[in-house]
Amino acid sequence: MANRIGILGREVELYVKFCDAAGNPVNADDVPKVEVTDFDGNVKRALSKRGVGLVCDPGIYVLSYTLPLNATDGYWNDRWVAKIGGEEVEQIFEFQVIAGGNIKEDKEPNHKPGDPAEFCFSKEEVKCINVLLDILRKRLKSDGKVRQDDGNGGFILVDCPVFSDSELICFLINSLSEFNQYPHFTNFTFADEIICTRFVDIIVQGAVLLALAAQSLIEKGREFSITDNGITYQPPAISDILNTQYTTQLSNYMEKLKRIKDSLKPSPLGLGTFRVTAVNPNYLRLRHLRARQII
Repeated sequence: MANRIGILGREVELYVKFCDAAGNPVNADDVPKVEVTDFDGNVKRALSKRGVGLVCDPGIYVLSYTLPLNATDGYWNDRWVAKIGGEEVEQIFEFQVIAGGNIKEDKEPNHKPGDPAEFCFSKEEVKCINVLLDILRKRLKSDGKVRQDDGNGGFILVDCPVFSDSELICFLINSLSEFNQYPHFTNFTFADEIICTRFVDIIVQGAVLLALAAQSLIEKGREFSITDNGITYQPPAISDILNTQYTTQLSNYMEKLKRIKDSLKPSPLGLGTFRVTAVNPNYLRLRHLRARQII
């Protein structure tokens, strides 16, 4: 039976279908009786035929029941009793009762400086971001595992990524912004398919540079000598390795970005097509007149 929902103070139509032993719709010998009980089990309608009617289709009956305004929200029961072929049948169904809607004052959200930013992406943007995000994770080798005590003397491996998805998405947003800001200026978004197809390498590389720069600072703060009972331990200089990769890729990235943007050369915004205005207007008029001559 489909879900039936009633609103307090309004009518709810309760439909049922009677069938014979073979599953074919069949009318009851007499008008069925219906009893309605609320969420707490209190009888709100005594068992009776009042208000029960036969729909045009065989075997389908309906009761239009008005819900009290002070009724209890929740799932109510409607118990149907009838006779088919002289044999009494009984079945209990349920329907949901909810309060009606209302109008409330919508106050402006109290946003404060420092609250986490909420990004709202369209379906097309999410599709493109997921492609870039997957490539970025693999390029940075961000996915990792760490041992965790299982409480039984052993250990289990749990996910421990180097960068969270929110951090990687911010890197991608900054990379796309830098791509648009570099002359010639463009207005690409993640909804443009070309960003996750033709320009996927330059966008991901820009995000990689931001990730390397950020992680290099973190690693630098961890690289200090540890001395214990005369034994000194010096952690490996991971920050220097990351900084070397950053420096090497930066020059390649900037050269690649420059050549890509030079190849686009969009029309100047708001200026239309350039025309040399220093030429005497009479010469320009003469040129158009000559273009119209027959010989």
